Amino acid sequence: MLEAKPPRQHLFIVRIWIEAGQSALSQWRGSVEHVPSGQRLYFVSLGDLNDFMLGRLGGPPIQEQPEQKTGQDRGKRL
Repeated sequence: MLEAKPPRQHLFIVRIWIEAGQSALSQWRGSVEHVPSGQRLYFVSLGDLNDFMLGRLGGPPIQEQPEQKTGQDRGKRL
């Protein structure tokens, strides 16, 4: 039986607005929706937005390591 692989693409809708407070202070607010699942989060910090998106993506992406150049490779044109 074939094992299901997580999707390579996700679709998020992010809305950001300023909400006026009772005093002269205003605060940025936002919402994010993960379209495939319909899950939605209202947030006031970008950290919450980041956590929500990473949770739907299955964690942070694996960082590719830059190629190490040897002494022979230096100065070569591609």
